[in-house]
Amino acid sequence: MDPIQAYLDDFGKVTAIVNRNQNNGVTGGFYLSDEEGTVLECVIAGVEEHHDCIRYHLTIPTTYVFDKAYTLWNAHGLHTPLIVRFIVQTEEFDRMFAYDGDDLGALYHPLHTDFAVWAPTAQEANVQIYRQDGSMFSAAMHRGEKGVWRVSIKEDLKQATYVYILHHNGVAVSTGDPYALSSTANGRRSAIIDVDELEKIKDESRLPTLKSYTDAILYECSVRDMTSRADTGTREHGTFNALAENGTGRQGEPTGLEHIVSLGVSHVQLQPVNDFATVDEQNPSRSYNWGYDPACWMTLDGSYTRLPMDPYARMKEFRKLVVNMHARGLRVNVDVVFNHMYDAYDCSLNRIVPYYYFRYTDRQYLGDGSGCGNDIESRRPMTRHYLKHVLTTWMRLYHVDGFRFDLMGILDVETMNILASTCRTLKEDVMIYGEGWDMPTALAPEEKARIYNQRRMPHIAHFNDTFRDIVKGGSADDRKYEKGFLTGAVDMGFDMCSVLAGNAMGAPFFRRFDNPDQSINGVETHDNLTAWDKMHFCCREEPRELRIRRLKMILAATIFAQGIPFLHAGIEFAGSKQDCANSYNAGDAINQMNWDRAIRNRDLIRYTRACIAIRRQFRAFRLVDGETLKQCVSFAIPYTGVLYYDIRLSDEQTGTEQIRVIFNTLNTVHEAHFDDRWAVVLDENGLGEEIQQQDFMIPAYTTVVLKKRSVV
Repeated sequence: MDPIQAYLDDFGKVTAIVNRNQNNGVTGGFYLSDEEGTVLECVIAGVEEHHDCIRYHLTIPTTYVFDKAYTLWNAHGLHTPLIVRFIVQTEEFDRMFAYDGDDLGALYHPLHTDFAVWAPTAQEANVQIYRQDGSMFSAAMHRGEKGVWRVSIKEDLKQATYVYILHHNGVAVSTGDPYALSSTANGRRSAIIDVDELEKIKDESRLPTLKSYTDAILYECSVRDMTSRADTGTREHGTFNALAENGTGRQGEPTGLEHIVSLGVSHVQLQPVNDFATVDEQNPSRSYNWGYDPACWMTLDGSYTRLPMDPYARMKEFRKLVVNMHARGLRVNVDVVFNHMYDAYDCSLNRIVPYYYFRYTDRQYLGDGSGCGNDIESRRPMTRHYLKHVLTTWMRLYHVDGFRFDLMGILDVETMNILASTCRTLKEDVMIYGEGWDMPTALAPEEKARIYNQRRMPHIAHFNDTFRDIVKGGSADDRKYEKGFLTGAVDMGFDMCSVLAGNAMGAPFFRRFDNPDQSINGVETHDNLTAWDKMHFCCREEPRELRIRRLKMILAATIFAQGIPFLHAGIEFAGSKQDCANSYNAGDAINQMNWDRAIRNRDLIRYTRACIAIRRQFRAFRLVDGETLKQCVSFAIPYTGVLYYDIRLSDEQTGTEQIRVIFNTLNTVHEAHFDDRWAVVLDENGLGEEIQQQDFMIPAYTTVVLKKRSVV
């Protein structure tokens, strides 16, 4: 512990801590002095005695100014720089300094580049610029309104990079720019970017408007995992370029992007592609990480390009990837980890304005509801400013179509609604959704962007863990032996009815959402065991053929339930991670797409394609609002283990008036006789036929979809 410490925690208030090793911590008084020696007297307003120190609560004059550095002295001559701390999280600080301009960062023009950084607690700021020819120079920045420091450099800096040097709290720190559009490898320097270079890559595809979230079918994958295997057939592996490549395949089956397109999904959800910390971008093969350890939210990660030192390469290649996915009929959502930073102290946000962007507990410790050592303080105006800027910049530069928010429950309701509204000004059918778990962060329950507050976020969807747990059983490692309705818990039929309605139907069923378009239905994500690996435990005594039949039922339930279907890459061919339940850093061999399994289980892939095609064909599976759902959907359980899921909806396009989905989870054939005539849309092999009949034999462990024609 230092002999003396001093913190500015509110307007007119300083906390001083004196070590007991110094005069037993006792002192007669304190004063502040600035760089010119001007003195501000301090009044001791309170004293707290502790075993190793004495804490003094001081009152100071209101003449304190933020563009000066102050030193606190005590009566014994001990002194220390005054650290500007929790005052930055006060409403008055925001009133004085919150900035709503759109010119932060480095704005390039051929004849000049304008630099602007929001650093209201800094006493000095410089930008250090590295030209393409290797020369370097520094330029002093000038403090302006709202604590924004600026300088304009009158030369062409198109290929230059830079860092900021800021002086605050008694030290000088070097940092990248959180508003920079790109960087060199591993974020060492920020890059000055001519955005006209990206505009040369045209996005000429005009996808039809997404009328409702329920029209979406999400497919989650990792840029690296989709092509990291050598037998993918791509020229590169694990990069933006590799995933953008057309025409790849193996033994007659498509791979990479071709595989995704062949499924018929509407959206690709990419795991984080922004700059993350734990993969060396210059040697990516030496380490592995999913990317949920953000270093900077604005810039792309250089491990997804073969040219990590070229700040333009990753930007152009990602834009080409999105453009090509659009050309292939796919929209692109990206996973954003706005709940924490990998290193709260060393990230550029904190180095520029210490203590501002992170949430602290009442005991003045960093919050840790994320389980990653820190939580973002989403309620601060400049946090919201930055998050809005990141999302809108990515929409403009890369034309992305939506955002999945990791651990969304760390963020607050108001911020999420602001972000959703802001994104919709650029793209009306943008998708905004996330993990609405009730996280133990330092927010009041009503403030958290969690499922229980879904009514206050009507245009934001949530991952439905109730669906996941009822369909296949709990996903946590300590619940891997737990069964769901389709993995053997046949007495859970009533709960299964609830989740097939997207938990939006209400009494007598469990209701979580006002409308089905708020429920994202999936049984596996990148986290936890895959569905196939879970069955290694909960269905461990069953033969492989039976587990394949169960997986088909799981896929059918995911795709035909009301709400938004969500598929994790590989589930369509019984993907396995060798029973690894938390593979975030387990390497390529565990995480990569296994095309051998895809070939071995090609019938399962074809079944998945058939289910997706049926969902897209029949409007009955894509109901939008809760009232329509209540009128159209009904359930019946003729006996334990068999479930009928009916949707009565007149559909002129398909000539149907009713759809019936039958789940037979028993080991015996289910014989069904109906008064009306029905045709099979989907059988256990993914096939249908137009023959109208009244009697059906539903094989064991099978999902069948029937349709009834409209009366002409």
